[in-house]
Amino acid sequence: MEQQELYLLITRCLARQTSSEENERLATWLTASAENEQTFEQLKTLWQHSQTPVAPTETAAALRAVKARLAAPAAPTPQPVLAGGRRKLRRTYLVGSLVLIALLVITGLWVLRAPSTPAVAYQTYRTAAGQRRALHLPDGSFVTLAPQSQLRYPAQFIGSTREVYLQGEAFFEVSKNAGRPFRVHSGTWVTQVLGTKFNVRAFPQTSQTAVSLVEGRVRVQDAHDTYLLTPGQELLADRSTGRIYRKAFDEAKVTGWRTNKLVFKNEKLADVAGQIERLYGVKLVFADSATAEVKLWATFDNEPLTAVLEALELAGPISYRREGQVIYLQHQGPAAPQK
Repeated sequence: MEQQELYLLITRCLARQTSSEENERLATWLTASAENEQTFEQLKTLWQHSQTPVAPTETAAALRAVKARLAAPAAPTPQPVLAGGRRKLRRTYLVGSLVLIALLVITGLWVLRAPSTPAVAYQTYRTAAGQRRALHLPDGSFVTLAPQSQLRYPAQFIGSTREVYLQGEAFFEVSKNAGRPFRVHSGTWVTQVLGTKFNVRAFPQTSQTAVSLVEGRVRVQDAHDTYLLTPGQELLADRSTGRIYRKAFDEAKVTGWRTNKLVFKNEKLADVAGQIERLYGVKLVFADSATAEVKLWATFDNEPLTAVLEALELAGPISYRREGQVIYLQHQGPAAPQK
């Protein structure tokens, strides 16, 4: 393996862009000598401490200059030098130059993998309460953006991955591309797929984050662990307790918002109020904790807000008063028994 190819392989490994076969080649080289291990650790240190990346064009120009200097013949020295000394100087010069090349390659890779660079034009779409939006991404993927949500993605996907950034909720139908994984950044989670259908819910103001897989396979990464999901599985994180767990999910309940469908199964009004607010563009205000604790068991399939409020009256029983887009709710007595 050529030295320049080796240094590029190391930097790609540090950037987590290598295949399993490349990782095996690098492991074989590492175990060949203690010197190889030391070289790897030096490059790893450079990688970890490179904080200020230069522009890709500047990186390429500097790399060409170093290559040219390596190819140029050495200038004659006026004083005699022992053969061993010449070899030592040549080795020192070559190692130093290759380390510089590696640093330049590292910096270039860091720039290319950064989530936002001046060379990439991003598009951002936001939805208001009561509004959904269908988006066709440059790679052919289709996204349905839920109410009060935001999606940011590049006008054209470049590099080895397809990166998008979500705040809120969206349903993804990702076009298959085995060579370019699709990655959804939502809070501290990164959901990676090659081609599949899944729902991501990550509203900043709520305590739960969820990834629900409908079709295919996904890998969800947080700061510490990686979780694999199969169809019908949902990964939930509760920010208030720090608990993360998998469970089966009801597809109609999780993705019903796409067709203005709400499914409540013995759930507290306080826990589902956000769904009602986002879908109908209103604000629910509870008179007391008893009102917030009322449980609902109902399905609303693209029905008007009045139908939801009438169901609340029966479930509570609850009385309501509407002032514009604000709805005041008050519990009127013992809650109706839940089936």
